[in-house]
Parts: sequence; structure tokens; C-alpha cells
Amino acid sequence: MIDSKYFKEDKLNLFWTFIYERQNVWYRRYILKLNKPWTKDPIISKERFTNIYRELDPGTQYAINNILEIDAPKPDKIFNIMMYRLIGRLDTHKEIGFQSLDKFNPVELEKKLKYIRDVEKKPVFTAAYMVGGYTKRGSKDKVENVVRLFSKLRNEFGRIYSDIEKCNSSEEVYDVIKELYGFGNYLSYQILVDLCYPLKIYNGKSLLPYSNDDWSSAGPGAKRGVKLLLKEGFNADTLEVMKWLRDNQHEEFCRLKLDFHFLESNENKIDISLANIQNCLCEFHKYVKIGNGTGRGRRKF
Repeated sequence: MIDSKYFKEDKLNLFWTFIYERQNVWYRRYILKLNKPWTKDPIISKERFTNIYRELDPGTQYAINNILEIDAPKPDKIFNIMMYRLIGRLDTHKEIGFQSLDKFNPVELEKKLKYIRDVEKKPVFTAAYMVGGYTKRGSKDKVENVVRLFSKLRNEFGRIYSDIEKCNSSEEVYDVIKELYGFGNYLSYQILVDLCYPLKIYNGKSLLPYSNDDWSSAGPGAKRGVKLLLKEGFNADTLEVMKWLRDNQHEEFCRLKLDFHFLESNENKIDISLANIQNCLCEFHKYVKIGNGTGRGRRKF
């Protein structure tokens, strides 16, 4: 069983201090509406880090408000979340519009994506993370391959949605998505997280009957973050470490006398979820690397 004695105290303190200060940037910027500087931390002030709550990110806000919250069948929403996360660009999905499974037209989709790329001269795909070329779809053109991928998914989506409905846990849903061509560990987990947000349209329940506190898939960065926190010679299950951090966040902020600005819903504090802890660990690893000179940020703040 994980216990605080297994953590390096200095690194554990730094982890919570990083989380506190990054959230302070959001709070000072968007709630207090202060002008820069929003932090005195030299790294956080210059390098781009994701929000402590992923649901605050503009891309996630778009997914929630423009895909998950609209009045449409659940399979259509899942299909669009998969497309949105694979493309990775909010502006691209805005231009192509919500894709109905019944009316999905691959020819029209390809035309719209090529217009964005070739006429508007705008990027179609994200540069924030790697998007595969999908060469097995038979073309040297990424747009054509992605359209062929989603055309294939659309034709199989009845079976895919049935497999998702048969799942008994969020981890099983993750496995279903991960088995689909074009969706690896990272994208599959991002899609799962989207599908587990509470939504107004379902009276506070998520599209899937699961929570982002049920289970988490630790990416390479999060695993490195966990390794930074643990004492030498102590190997622990990454998921158990993440659960300990999730379960002890209030006690840890109190111990360090950090007045953390939790998000609130109906005047109730929203804890940092297991999914968000996973993301924080990845960002913390990046923060430490930049601080000790062994790495650098890809994007500036």
C-alpha cells in the first residue's frame, strides 16, 4: 500500500507547489482578470503548461460544448470526438462541422479538408502531438488516408458502439478504442477522458456511465513524473501512486499551507481528478527537466 514515506519529500513538495502555482496563473488571469505577470515562477511564466484541470483547456471546452452537449445520438458524438481528437485542431472541426453517421459523406469531407490545406493554407492537423500518416490506407496524402480511416470507422460503427456498450469499466472502453486502427494509447485515453465528463444534457451524468476518477492510463511523461517522486529502490504501481496523490490532495495542500483554488460547481469544490493527476505528472516532469537544464519546453507561454 502506498504511503507518504515512499515519496521524496522535496519532490513531493515541488509537485504540489507546481500544481498550486499553475492553477494560480489561471485564477489570476481568468477569475481576477489581472494583467501580467500572473506568476513569479520563472519557468511557468515563460513555458506553456496545460491547465491543472484539463476541462479548462479551450480544446476541451470546444469538445464539451460543441460535440458532447449538443442534441445528437451518442454514437454520433463518440464518432465526432474520435475525429476531433485525431485531427487535433479546433478550427478544423469547426469548418467541417459535426459529422452525422447517417449522412457522413467522405467525398465532401475530403474536399473540405483539402480546401483548408490547399486554398486557405491553414494546417489541418495539430502540431501539439504526433498524428500518424496512416499509410496503410493506400495514399501518400494524409488527408486522404484520414478520410478513408473514418469512412471505414463509420461503416463499422454499429459494431464499435455495441462493443463500447458491452463494457463494464472505463478501462474496457479504452481497450476497445485502442484496438481500432489509427488510435494508439495516447489518443484512446484522450477520447475516453472526453466521454467521461459530466454533462448538462444528461443532468450531470457523462455520456458513458463512468468517471474520470475510475481509472487512468499513465503516459510516458506521467510515468517519469511518478519516478521523480518516489524514493530510490521503491517501485510502485503507477496507478496506485496516482490514486494516492488524488486521494490526499486536500491533506497535502493543507500540509504545505497552499490555498489551492479548486474549481467549483454549485458551490462545491471539484477535486483534481485521477485523469488530471495523470496529466499533472506529465507536466511536472517537463517542469523539472526545464528547471534542471535537461530539457526544454516545446511551446512558450
